[in-house]
Amino acid sequence: MQQVGKPVTGIDFIGREKELALLLQYMKMGQSVVLIAPRRFGKTSLVREALSILKKQGFYTASVDVFANPGLEMLSTSITEEVLKNNKLDKQFIKAKNSASALINNIKLKALLDDFQFIIGFAESNKNEQELLSGSIDFVDSFSKKHHKKIICAYDEFGDIRKFDPKGEIVKLFRAKMQLHSNSTYLFSGSYESVMDHMFINRKSPFYRLVRIIRLEYIEPSTFINYFEARFKELNLTLPPSYLKTIIGFTRGHPYYSQLAFQQIVLFKALYNYIPEPEILLDEMLNIESDYIEKVWEDITNNRELVYVLKAIAYDGKNIYKRLKTKNINVARATKQLEGMGLLFKDEIIGYYISDPLLVEWIKKNSK
Repeated sequence: MQQVGKPVTGIDFIGREKELALLLQYMKMGQSVVLIAPRRFGKTSLVREALSILKKQGFYTASVDVFANPGLEMLSTSITEEVLKNNKLDKQFIKAKNSASALINNIKLKALLDDFQFIIGFAESNKNEQELLSGSIDFVDSFSKKHHKKIICAYDEFGDIRKFDPKGEIVKLFRAKMQLHSNSTYLFSGSYESVMDHMFINRKSPFYRLVRIIRLEYIEPSTFINYFEARFKELNLTLPPSYLKTIIGFTRGHPYYSQLAFQQIVLFKALYNYIPEPEILLDEMLNIESDYIEKVWEDITNNRELVYVLKAIAYDGKNIYKRLKTKNINVARATKQLEGMGLLFKDEIIGYYISDPLLVEWIKKNSK
């Protein structure tokens, strides 16, 4: 937990027990799922934990990071490699995939694959990227069928597929292929909520009603408080309960910022031999995250409505319609857009609130 920004596993994976149990049950039922949440909310950690458990239970698994693959050929290669890992054939594929003769002469690959012609396509000089992608999508299901194993295939940051699919044709290809697959279950995750909504939730979206939707929100603050108490005890650090409540009060159970707070407390103690006051800790965290937060703010500053609404909600999520009435702002339109960007959550009791708690503090300190 002293490292920040990386997926967490094992004892550091906390606070998502309900979501994990639901996700595992869906996967075992053969029900595909999409996880939707703002960035840094622990989607990748949840997916990895689920896949790890399912693999131990005898399922084939594959995990493809769409964000890390800038083109269709690389995406197709990544899908194929992930599937082949289940039989430890991925390294042989990587070595031979650029040579047709090497692939043809690879006895192990030929013996374990039904559609060997698809694999040969990776070695062709004039590769057809669309055909490679089409073949790799089907390969997930056909490979698992051949080996009599159910497979769970996860596509992380699936919304990023739009970067090389502006017309939505590739998304439709995924949908057309996957709806015919009988041996595979799919787990999608994404951060750009408006894009993910367009793909999975809108009535006209390609994946409408094909998947169940799980939205991730904050982790229960008490979970982090209990976890921090145990971890600080291991480090021979004693902090009063009131201090931890204050810290978790401004991180609100946000997974990334709660990790960051823990890291900085340990760092202050190691470097300066004292525990920082909550205000000092908050200032340090704002300084660390300033580039990220300023970029988020910069992305909305060209829209007057978004700026006014976000400022208003930073101070109070209730009665924003009344408070902004004199500004001639379409609040409903702005809040919907901000929700679609993953910047707003809505609660029936407290109203709208900003999903990034440090952005709230930054607005209060820097925006007038």
